[in-house]
Amino acid sequence: MKRKVIAILTAFSALFSMGISVGAYNGENTASPYYLYTGSVESRLTIVNGTAYCKSVITGDNTVTQIYATLYLEKKNGSKWEAVSNSTWNGSVKEKSLTINNSKSNLDSGTYRVKTVGTVFSGSKSETVEDISKLYFSLYQNN
Repeated sequence: MKRKVIAILTAFSALFSMGISVGAYNGENTASPYYLYTGSVESRLTIVNGTAYCKSVITGDNTVTQIYATLYLEKKNGSKWEAVSNSTWNGSVKEKSLTINNSKSNLDSGTYRVKTVGTVFSGSKSETVEDISKLYFSLYQNN
């Protein structure tokens, strides 16, 4: 009898300790969040000869009326990410798609990424969206 009780308690313990994740497969080995009004959020970074080319794209569904977003170029400093000086750009549209393109030259060597944070509106409702690019390591030495 004790074994049955222990087995049942162990089964319930295992069942209730499982986490539930909410996301969607994005074609890579990572999950992306599920959004109500947003079809996709992309952050892209390319660095060539010490110049970072940054791009953020947010696309909403047909109900989207407005999109606000900020693109951040960030550099890794130890275990923290810090915004690169003069490398934060904003954009807004009253449409269902927003693209922000910009560049920053004279980068020092280091590990960089682009972070996109936005708000997508569907009438009076809204949701916050976020995406982070793949990391990019720059070996360029600024003189």
